[in-house]
Amino acid sequence: MNDAPLSKRTLILLLLFFGIAVYSNTFQAPFYFDDFRQIVNNFAFRPPFSIERIWQPLPSRLIANISFAMQYSFTGTAPWGFHLVNLLIHLLSSLAVFETTRCILRTPAIEHEIPAPQQNLFAFFTALFFAVHPLQTEAITYIVQRYTSLATLFYITALLMYLKARLEHPKFYVLALFFTILAMLTKEISFTLPLAILLTDFCFFPLSKKESVRKKLLRWLPFMLLLGVIPTAMYQGFGYLTPPAGGIINSLPKDPSSAVSRGEYFLTQFRVVRTYLRLLFFPVNQSLDYDYAVSPSGGDPDTWSALLLLSSIFIFATALYRKRRLIAFGIFWFFLTLIVESTIIPIQDVIVEHRLYLPMFGFALVLSSFLWSCCRSVPRFTAIAFLIAVIFSGMTYARNELWKDPLTLWQDTIRVSPRKGRAYVAIGNIYAGTFKNDKLALVYYQKAMDLGVRTTAILNNIALSSLRSGKKERGLFFQKLALSMAASEQGSHQSDTLLNHAISLGNEKKMSEAITAMKEAIRINPQDPKLQIFLGKLYADTQQEKDAIVSFRKAIEIAPTLKDGYDALALFYSNKKEEQKALDVYLEYIRFKRKHGSLFGN
Repeated sequence: MNDAPLSKRTLILLLLFFGIAVYSNTFQAPFYFDDFRQIVNNFAFRPPFSIERIWQPLPSRLIANISFAMQYSFTGTAPWGFHLVNLLIHLLSSLAVFETTRCILRTPAIEHEIPAPQQNLFAFFTALFFAVHPLQTEAITYIVQRYTSLATLFYITALLMYLKARLEHPKFYVLALFFTILAMLTKEISFTLPLAILLTDFCFFPLSKKESVRKKLLRWLPFMLLLGVIPTAMYQGFGYLTPPAGGIINSLPKDPSSAVSRGEYFLTQFRVVRTYLRLLFFPVNQSLDYDYAVSPSGGDPDTWSALLLLSSIFIFATALYRKRRLIAFGIFWFFLTLIVESTIIPIQDVIVEHRLYLPMFGFALVLSSFLWSCCRSVPRFTAIAFLIAVIFSGMTYARNELWKDPLTLWQDTIRVSPRKGRAYVAIGNIYAGTFKNDKLALVYYQKAMDLGVRTTAILNNIALSSLRSGKKERGLFFQKLALSMAASEQGSHQSDTLLNHAISLGNEKKMSEAITAMKEAIRINPQDPKLQIFLGKLYADTQQEKDAIVSFRKAIEIAPTLKDGYDALALFYSNKKEEQKALDVYLEYIRFKRKHGSLFGN
């Protein structure tokens, strides 16, 4: 091939340009369903900053949760700030792919496979495929999936530091260990990182008299010892803190696949991984919520044909190992990095796109290597690779356009998965919550019910929309159904349902019953300030003034940055004509805000 290299700086600028361009239309995209539960309404992330509060819910995701808490402190709940940080993480991940690929091309096993003048170009297109592939959108535009993108950044950077330690200076070895720990405290997919490092070592640093298997394993031993970080951290966690209660419940029903056995999940993943491969090469008909049947426990012909295909690809990679080591490594990487989420550990959804963010590095290596092998000149390789990158970029930009509007995104989901009830619930929630169109919301809720969705949340929402649209009898019927189902549940859905029931009881002047319902809701979900606020209002309406003050104060104590608690207490004093006390409450809020300065999230 002819030498016609572009400078490294030029290639990096091009990579950043493409990455920014394809995600430039995401800053207006709002929060979506898990964003609310895990970020917006997670009071563990609200100022004042507390490592203890952030650590407790899920220690195995501590680093990502710290980033969310810090983000909250500086930009509050403005989505653009979260999108900006997510994009920066993606750009850094793409640069890490670029540098890691450059290092791999310098390793002893393949240092002559691609001429030095073209190594930067090869690494550029590998990183560009990673940066602009449309399947990456869910890991970046869906804000809560920062868990995935940030873990991937640390994962690939740890591998980069290990390669630098082998190629340049041992000092990078410590950095490799450091980034490994960061990755493992960001998301559980990082459990495979020590294995990825071992795979890289055996693939690209051949055995010799100076480099025996024993030496490789001794070098790898510290990384293997870190395999205990994630199980230990997960054992210490106990779930996320307190989503808000009341009104339309925005959480969506669990996917039916969440109840599958380990065996069924494992068998289903053969077909899922085959679908992933199809989407990697032909990313059309993407969906936020795939309608994917679970394989039966004994398997079926389609499951076994998928297993045969995957086995053939793995055998093919093994056969290619000596002559086309980059392609083999890319295939091995793809399978290895899917192990945590696509084998025997059942996860709520059997298939989601963000799980391909880390494996995408392997795909990008395979695609670049295949094009390099097929092309006979640098210009031909550059032209074909650039054309593919442009096509991917256009598809990514178009996909991100859908993310800008929840209604559009969920309608597209229905187009691809017309029998998936969750999409209908999501649209019903939008009409009931955002547009206050309860009649249209009920149409979508009914469609979800027809598709088999039966949850406390949807029954609660049907009850609320029915009551608000004047269908009192129907509303009370569904409210009773929701309460009956909630009695067997735990957590926020049960407290949400009890709150809405208490609101109805309050409207009917059944204050004693309403207070009882609220006390039960608070017992279930004691850290939600809005529950305390409504209980305080019930106490105030029944002249139980001391109890009302205690409840309002409890709300302020739980979430001192949430102005609602101060407002409720100040209004209580104002209604009693105690204007000075009301003013003191607002002054208390102002002093708190001044004291915490930039750490104040509202």
